[in-house]
Amino acid sequence: MSNNREKGGYGLTFFKPGTPARVKARSTIFFIILFVIIFIQAFYWLFANSATPHVMGMPFGMFFIALFIGIEFAVLIVLYFLEAKDTNKGGDA
Repeated sequence: MSNNREKGGYGLTFFKPGTPARVKARSTIFFIILFVIIFIQAFYWLFANSATPHVMGMPFGMFFIALFIGIEFAVLIVLYFLEAKDTNKGGDA
């Protein structure tokens, strides 16, 4: 997406000018992964609407929500450490 602000127009800028393509691709992939996880959580009731199977002492619906919160946390931790590594290298991520 081009930076229309420099030309005096309006527009959305998702990345700073000069951001490497590798960082843009990785950020986009993490955004898509997190979006899919959150979207699946919104419709968990379609396939996790049962209290009978107990997993780790919790009804399946509650386990499903806790599992996906844990997955989101893990993905965000990985993203945090990858961005910290880029910052230590002197990159402007």
